[in-house]
Parts: sequence; C-alpha cells; structure tokens
Amino acid sequence: MQLATENPFETPVRNGEVLRGYFQDSGRGVTGVFLPGFASDLNGSKSQLLARHAQQNQRSWLRFDYRGMGISDGSFAELSISRYLEDVEAILNALPSRPIFLVASSMGGWVATRAAQLWPERIRALLLIAPAYNFIRDYFAALPPEAQQAWQHSGLHDWSLGSNGPVYQLGFDAVRDAARHDVLQDPPRLEIPVTILHGSADEAVPLQRSFQFADRARAQPLAIQTLPGVNHRLQGADQQLLAAVESSFAHIKNDRTLVNSVA
Repeated sequence: MQLATENPFETPVRNGEVLRGYFQDSGRGVTGVFLPGFASDLNGSKSQLLARHAQQNQRSWLRFDYRGMGISDGSFAELSISRYLEDVEAILNALPSRPIFLVASSMGGWVATRAAQLWPERIRALLLIAPAYNFIRDYFAALPPEAQQAWQHSGLHDWSLGSNGPVYQLGFDAVRDAARHDVLQDPPRLEIPVTILHGSADEAVPLQRSFQFADRARAQPLAIQTLPGVNHRLQGADQQLLAAVESSFAHIKNDRTLVNSVA
C-alpha cells in the first residue's frame, strides 16, 4: 500500500505572518489537525506518531507550528489563547471544504475546546490529551506578589520549563487574555464527540482538572479515559492514544449529518 505523502503547508494569518507545517491529503473526508501544547512544535513525539498513523491509514492530516514556534513566523512572547485561535481560524480557512477533527495536547486542548465553540459547523470531534485549562492564570496566581508585579510592570516574564529546561519570554497579554477563555467558569456547549485522555501520574496538569471540566461542560457524548501511571507526556501510552483516534474517527463517520461531507 502506498502511504500518503506529507507536503509542506503554509497559510497566512490576519496580520500577514505565515503558519507553516506539513499536510498529507487523502483527497476527501475528515481532516485531522494536531494542536501542540505550550512551547511544543510539530516535531514532538505525539505529533510525529499521529502523522505516521494517519499515513498508514490513508487519512488527511495536518501538523503545524503555532506562530512563534518552530518554522512558523512570529514571536513566542506574543502567545495568547486568542492568538492561537487566530492560528486555528487560518487553518480552517485554508481547508474550507473539510470537516475537521482536532487532536490536541495540554494547552492545545484548551485552544481546541474554544475553537469547537467558535466554529461548531467545522469541527466535528475533539480528542484532548491532558487539557491544560486555565494553566496560564494558575501559573500567574502561584507566583510571589513581587514576581506578579514585575511581570505586569515590564510586560515580560521568563517562563522556565523545568529546572534544566529552556526559558521562554512571555508577554503579560497572555495573562490578560486568559480570562476571556475560562471554560471552567463559562462551560461550553459542544454538540460533538469529546474524548479526554489523562494520565493518573500527570505531574503538570492534575487529573482532577479534566473531571472538573467534564462535570461542568455541556457536551454529548463526553468520555474521560484515565491512563494509570501515565505522565503528562503520555509516555508509554501510544497504543491507547491511537485507539482513541480510531474511535473518534468512527464516531464521526457514524454521524448521519456528515454523510455528504465525508463521502
């Protein structure tokens, strides 16, 4: 069997900056799009695993970098949920005739949930991997008062990913903007299948956060699959992730409202 071929992909965003990634096109049907997490790019392990799986199953699939990451234009310091939603909108505009299935990790899960609220006619299913709802506001609230004031005063903050990880400068607009997208205080109504995968040993986003969201969200159907002993990066759970992808595709194809879209 000949595998689908990944080709370079790019599309402009409103301000003229360009999103870049790789797109494999089966020529029809639902297109899967992967939304990475905070400070993650299209070369992450989950991104590559999902692209390979889509190739093997002859499915249309897109992996890309948000603005400010990897091969896309822009500055990381300008990150905000609203900005990343503009990136998703640019993707939807570049694929105007395709129903979209979003697979999203960590912060990407927060972005995907808001995207499904904003474009319900385009997004037909969500698979969320340890969605990091409200993590920007939680991070800010946990800082000492003097660090909060310094971030507000200077407009920039050095965000370190772990003791030995890289340091990213992040603008204060990310904090201001986060309040507009609080899906816990303003639960969404989603009329599409939503599946959440979350490891019980997640050290970055507590498992309880997913149950908190599920308790408040108005979504049908919505299912949480707890992965015992699995961490935030979902290490060792590749098969569970791919099985969830297959289950989501099956839900979409069994939806009679999509018969014309996926034919």
